[in-house]
Amino acid sequence: MSELDIRIVRISEVDGKHHIHRWEMLRYGNSPEEISVDLKSCVEDDVASECLVLRLEALYTYMRSMVRRPLLDYAVEVVFEIPSLASHVDFSRSRDRVGIPPSLMAMMLNVAIGALRGMIAQKTVGTPMEDRPLPLVNVAQLVSRLIYGDRPPERVIPVDTQICV
Repeated sequence: MSELDIRIVRISEVDGKHHIHRWEMLRYGNSPEEISVDLKSCVEDDVASECLVLRLEALYTYMRSMVRRPLLDYAVEVVFEIPSLASHVDFSRSRDRVGIPPSLMAMMLNVAIGALRGMIAQKTVGTPMEDRPLPLVNVAQLVSRLIYGDRPPERVIPVDTQICV
């Protein structure tokens, strides 16, 4: 990949995806139950404006009465402007996938995870979730899973062994 010029255009909350489940937080209180944090991501392209939009969502849940209960559902959207976007990203794979080089995806995820961590910390002040920030995330493993799924194909070196973070 050649030299990359990238600029963050905007970081914002995703409308309708910043829900604190206050009733469940009250029930959770300071329970010793383990909180599970799941991350979901989605990348959309806007070739006309040479932008990639990364949406990253965190869902905090815990088990109560053998049922997984939501505590927090929060998503951020980060818009990246990349001049000559078409020369760095493969749009030819299919209509529902964009081929992003692993190093670019890792950089975008690092920015989005940092933004998500800060926004969640700010949103949960004064709640039982205040002391439960977004945990550390191995971005290389996340990128590898996004590319290969849970297991890479045979004879493929996973991206998480290729990217130094």
